[in-house]
Amino acid sequence: MLGHQLLVRMEDLLMPWCGALTGFFSVGAITAFHAEKQIRSEIMTYLSVSGIVGIFTWMLLPEAPRLDGQLWLVLLLTGFALVWCWYRRGIQMLDKLKLWLTRPSQLAREGRTDVRYVASLLPQPREEYDPRQYHIHDGFFMGLSVTGAPIYWRDRLPHLAIAGTSGSGKGRKLQDLAAQTIAKGEAVVYLDPKDDEWGAHALFSACFHTGRPYHYLRLLPESPPQFNLLAGAKAWEIEELFIATFDLSDKGKASDFFKAKDRNAAAVAAKLAAERSLTISELYHEMAADAFWVEDSPGFLGKLREIAGVEAVNAKAGDLSLATLIEEGGGLYVVGSMTLQSVRRVQQMIFVRVQQIASARDRMAGELRTVCVIADEAKYHISRPVLQGLGASRDKGMRVVLAFQSFLDLRDCPDDMDPDMVVGAIIENTPCKLIYRIEDPVTARWLAEKSGIILIDDEARQLERNFALAETGDGGRTIRQAEHFLIDTNKITSLPSGWGVLYGQGLAELCYVSPYRVKKCNEAITATSAISSDINLPDNGSSTTPSSVTSGMVNKSQRLRNECIFDLDE
Repeated sequence: MLGHQLLVRMEDLLMPWCGALTGFFSVGAITAFHAEKQIRSEIMTYLSVSGIVGIFTWMLLPEAPRLDGQLWLVLLLTGFALVWCWYRRGIQMLDKLKLWLTRPSQLAREGRTDVRYVASLLPQPREEYDPRQYHIHDGFFMGLSVTGAPIYWRDRLPHLAIAGTSGSGKGRKLQDLAAQTIAKGEAVVYLDPKDDEWGAHALFSACFHTGRPYHYLRLLPESPPQFNLLAGAKAWEIEELFIATFDLSDKGKASDFFKAKDRNAAAVAAKLAAERSLTISELYHEMAADAFWVEDSPGFLGKLREIAGVEAVNAKAGDLSLATLIEEGGGLYVVGSMTLQSVRRVQQMIFVRVQQIASARDRMAGELRTVCVIADEAKYHISRPVLQGLGASRDKGMRVVLAFQSFLDLRDCPDDMDPDMVVGAIIENTPCKLIYRIEDPVTARWLAEKSGIILIDDEARQLERNFALAETGDGGRTIRQAEHFLIDTNKITSLPSGWGVLYGQGLAELCYVSPYRVKKCNEAITATSAISSDINLPDNGSSTTPSSVTSGMVNKSQRLRNECIFDLDE
């Protein structure tokens, strides 16, 4: 009797909650059927149907409380909703928790990078250090590795390409390389068209501490005469300077007819300058004094007049000599321009002239002093002779360091040069490459391929969609081998400032270069005046020249003109 009363009271208490249990069984039946688990589906269906049939049977009894039946129905719907929410969101949250708690297999390798999270895979900015503490006499310090170990180029440093967007760290490496080169007793010609804030001071400091001569050449207007660019040059060398910087090469167009006339004028001008040791300004006045050249080669005379107006390279005498600098070592810092056409032409001429002097040295006389030309913003210094001489100049004691932002930067070349040829020549002739952050995707893609291919693991997951239309994992994953780049485009386009990728010595590796800190001083940016040629160009572009200058020159020009024309006709 007591047991029966207890059972009745328990029935009244538990009966409504069986509705929730029936809802659970209903969802379980649907899920098991969806997963094609027949036995489980049949059991769940039986339990859920039994619960539903049982409650309706119970509600038909006269003494059955209506409130319990209504409460049963509410709990049935509540249980169904709760389970539906669990399958909709709860299982996905459980999958995330499982993934977080799972210990990955030690057999799995590194996978692909995600640009959204690539920063976590890159080295963090390091504290600044003094690069000079890592300089050695039998190698070049390139930077610190990810582990903090110094990276050296032990062999003879070849031509070097340094690429990266503005502010990524190119300048600090150029300054460090210049200082190391000076410390090894080499000659450095630093061509800077943008007038870097620290470049001249870094080179001056290196020369000062090693006792090497230092020269500062400023090509911009209002700079004093400092040296004669044509001093000591042979006629064919001067002619090459004109052809290289005046864009006198044939292009296969109708304009080639006029270029032939300009090249004829360049040949005559080169002979005059070589025989009489003229400056460019004096040469212009002599050529302009001959009416034949004014009428026959106005294009050549116009360009000659442009560079004749750059007073810095029109000194009759001075302490600066490119030949002496290359012979004895030291540093020359040249400040040019990225906008003034006349200055840009002179920048190119200086590069070619250094190449001529370095190549003309006697290699049988002993070991040649290395001449290092550092060309920041390389596109403003590139000419056909420079690119053609890259392959052979290294054997003649010359090293070229070219700094640029991307391949797009290099393609902005003179009209007489093929952009693809320019990019190809620089890529092929710079075995050492130091690459900072790159913005151009095409350049970044090529550099990623250059780093080499490695095997990685590509992961595949099997997802299922449940009755709540939520995708869930099956708890497993599939790994397959795939090819990827050692340093991919995501890393190259996201490198922190100061971090670069070094190519050319084994595997490509990350390295960090700290700024080359020096004190600023006026001596580093003071241009030394020299004796001027005392010839002023007329403002109106006329060929008026002082009689003291033109006396005896016209006959000389006419004789050479006749010789050159005769040779041309032959």
